[in-house]
Amino acid sequence: MSAPQPDASARPVGRIDISETAIASIVQSAVLSTYGIVGMAPRSLGSAITRRLGRANPKHGIAVQVLDGRIAIELSVIVEYGTPIFAVARNLIKSVTFQVERAIGMPVDRVDVNVQGLRAGAESAR
Repeated sequence: MSAPQPDASARPVGRIDISETAIASIVQSAVLSTYGIVGMAPRSLGSAITRRLGRANPKHGIAVQVLDGRIAIELSVIVEYGTPIFAVARNLIKSVTFQVERAIGMPVDRVDVNVQGLRAGAESAR
């Protein structure tokens, strides 16, 4: 005796919402673990003031937009002085895309990287 076959036309009923803040947290982790990135840069004056006041914001330097089931990400970063900027940015795009797609299961349409500055990293500062 065989088990009854599920109806192929039956689809799960419901909805899944993932907040842009949750996606930004995944992005932030991927960004800060990428070689050559020493920090996030504020995307606006308001963001810079908020950071100076000591208020943490997981979206600092990160803009996430979800449209039609695809994710667009814009990053503002600070790169370690002396590292090849283009190579760091390319690796950052790959890392963010991989981490977000793996964690969420939605395709990343694009990752735009704005290099806002250069800074000596922890090893270079000694």
